[in-house]
Amino acid sequence: MKKAILVISFGTSHLDTLEKTITAVENRIASEFNCDVFRAFTSTMIINKLKKRDNIAIDTVREALDKLLLSGYTDVFCVPTHIMNGEEYDKACDMINEFTDKMNIKISRPLISITQDYFDIVEIFKKRLTDKSRIYVFMGHGTLHHANSLYAALDYHFKAIGMNNVYVGTVEGYPDIDIVLKQISNTDKKNITLLPLMLVCGDHAKNDMAVEWKSLFEEKGYLVKCDLTGLGEIEEIQNMYISHIKDAI
Repeated sequence: MKKAILVISFGTSHLDTLEKTITAVENRIASEFNCDVFRAFTSTMIINKLKKRDNIAIDTVREALDKLLLSGYTDVFCVPTHIMNGEEYDKACDMINEFTDKMNIKISRPLISITQDYFDIVEIFKKRLTDKSRIYVFMGHGTLHHANSLYAALDYHFKAIGMNNVYVGTVEGYPDIDIVLKQISNTDKKNITLLPLMLVCGDHAKNDMAVEWKSLFEEKGYLVKCDLTGLGEIEEIQNMYISHIKDAI
């Protein structure tokens, strides 16, 4: 029996956040489990960009599993670092299913999937977002996939424990920036911190959040700070992925 863990991420072309987030999660998993750990990305656009720009070769899920099969691995545990059971997670599962008759394969759930995950996320940030005089706005990616309901549900979970100064918006889904601006207009707070609800701090965080969103809030008279910390950098988030693996095992 030859075992491996395949950590599956959307990916990023920003090498600084790659090391601080995806690599950090992979290293945390490697330190917890006694087996070989490998990497795959689901974004072919990012894979192609890294290859062309930096000559860095990253496997797709299919390519990685094919290599593991040829290398004699019999048991593979797939760990998606995606935030939700969305389009990219579905894509990974479709590729994994191609190998279920060739290897013993298990897969853990993404970061936020079941009710307990929402409670865990809220508890993590309850200890980090402690300034009650400040508004905290998370920026998620957003999607047309039905999993987009995660963002409104997470916002609800924050409010349910009294964190009424925390809001969740998205770049490409609902709630969008206009909804968030309308919601916070009902408060008298003027200090805002923007945070990425994303594993990595890449294009969306550095441009959409730290430039466009920041400008929109400032135009409304808010004093804005940006926290450019990807979720993958946070130890408690890394621990959630570990917990999900143990749950699946």
